[in-house]
Amino acid sequence: MFEYMIGRLIDVYANGLVVENAGIGYFIYMANPYRFSSQQGQEVKVWLYLSVSDNDRRFYGFKDAQEKALFMQLISVSGIGPKSALSILTLDDNPGLIRAIQTNDLNFLSRFPGVGKKTAQRIVLDLKDKVGDLAPSLEVKATVPPAENQDQALMTDLEEALLSLGYSNREVKRVVKQADFSGAENTAEAIRMALRYITKS
Repeated sequence: MFEYMIGRLIDVYANGLVVENAGIGYFIYMANPYRFSSQQGQEVKVWLYLSVSDNDRRFYGFKDAQEKALFMQLISVSGIGPKSALSILTLDDNPGLIRAIQTNDLNFLSRFPGVGKKTAQRIVLDLKDKVGDLAPSLEVKATVPPAENQDQALMTDLEEALLSLGYSNREVKRVVKQADFSGAENTAEAIRMALRYITKS
């Protein structure tokens, strides 16, 4: 069983990373992979989950053991597969996600691709009494102060990332047009802002 991988970060894509280990390049699907952009070319440690189906094997990666643990909790819920779990984790606000589960915030949970009201109810029912154990180890994210301009390349990366999560082109265009990304210092932060906007609108 794979627990984590340490290797050189080769590339960052909208839906994952390429990490080289022992001369082999592994594609690892990940929530908000742009969090690793500043480490390109450097050695990184990525926590892993290997998904095996009849004709497919995929690595899913996480920034730390706590994020992996939350992913494992999510995929234990009927109707939540690895892709849906990653789309939920892309918000990169795990304390906020735990609060939503504990407070029965179905509106928040059902904003993610592949998660309807019934699935959101199952998440709450199955995990409400389990996710509290993860809360103390999860760090609350600080808000980045506003900047002057929005960078077009950043917006392009943002659109690609949201599309890869399963949001429709129409929804992505709406979010990019209406939400304020002036405080985004990088793509990872822009993705978090977009998902916060989606879950609140």
